[in-house]
Amino acid sequence: MKKKYDFALVSGGFDPVHVGHLRMFQDAKNLSENVIVLLNNDEWLMKKKGKPFMNEGQRKEILDEFKSISKVIIQTKSDRSSSRAIEEFVHNNPDKTVCYCNGGDRSNIRNIREADICNKLGVTLEFGIGGNTKIESSSQLSKNYLGNVEERPWGNYHIIAKNKGYQIKEIIVSKGSKLSLQKHSGRSEFWQIVKGESKITIEENKHYLKEKEHIYIPKNTIHRIENIGKDELIFIEIQLGENLKEEDIIRLEDDYGRI
Repeated sequence: MKKKYDFALVSGGFDPVHVGHLRMFQDAKNLSENVIVLLNNDEWLMKKKGKPFMNEGQRKEILDEFKSISKVIIQTKSDRSSSRAIEEFVHNNPDKTVCYCNGGDRSNIRNIREADICNKLGVTLEFGIGGNTKIESSSQLSKNYLGNVEERPWGNYHIIAKNKGYQIKEIIVSKGSKLSLQKHSGRSEFWQIVKGESKITIEENKHYLKEKEHIYIPKNTIHRIENIGKDELIFIEIQLGENLKEEDIIRLEDDYGRI
């Protein structure tokens, strides 16, 4: 069945990404097979909140993994709107039907900086994408920096953000240490290496990842991460699923006698 538009544009910083964004992408997918994310660059975020929580390259890598997103474009301009990015996209895709998606916090057209360029170019404004109310705020999540540090034999972690269906952690693995060989029945995980060098086991395969590299671990997949570098290993873990409790760890091997 042909969908309403050739392209659905979604813009934002997504720093960090949260479940409200996920629902927005899913709704945009109902409007078009081609969901295009116009990602605010680091300079834009520095003007808005002083410092990005994650740099533009890391944010793009994470968004590229979402099944509902067709393409992520990092905006080259750093003004307070996505007008130039919309104009450039329409110019590069003539004679196509395009909509610009607005979430629950953007219901008043007078507050939408992109409205004028959309009207000029024939881009339809769609409202209530992802719901009619704002579910989360990336800025507030990063400001709150949720959770105390939890010490473990291999290092520590703390929770950056959490809500129903997802949880984000910063995990630090000490030099020469590794987590247990494990799997989870109720969640999948996405690992983004921030600092250091890692050896990652996924079933029978070995992967050697360093800064700015990432990997996806499906539910019920045996996995392990080990710090093989000269300093501490830092990575971001995004958990997605119906069971995010620490109890949902099935350990197969462990250096610290926790089986």
